[in-house]
Amino acid sequence: MARSELPAPVVRPVDPVHPSPGVDRHALERELRARVDGEVRFDAGSRAAYSTDASNYRQVPIGVVVPRTRRAAARTMLICAERRAPVVSRGGGTSLAWCWTI
Repeated sequence: MARSELPAPVVRPVDPVHPSPGVDRHALERELRARVDGEVRFDAGSRAAYSTDASNYRQVPIGVVVPRTRRAAARTMLICAERRAPVVSRGGGTSLAWCWTI
């Protein structure tokens, strides 16, 4: 069997303070904590835990919000839209169904 060379992976450097250009991470965190009924996690451990699923993909989020109510989820979406922060909803975290929402 012939040996083939795989191309080098494409790695995008991530700035841990500003992972999404144009988004003020600290202001976003403050506003979410003040206005959303739920867990607002911007610590490195939570961000790392939510950066992968059962697939080979890894994308470190700006932060993680676990809303307690539907109203809190809607408010989270509004705040992120106002601040132009990207949102990815998370299902079971398996990525086995290939159902991604961006």
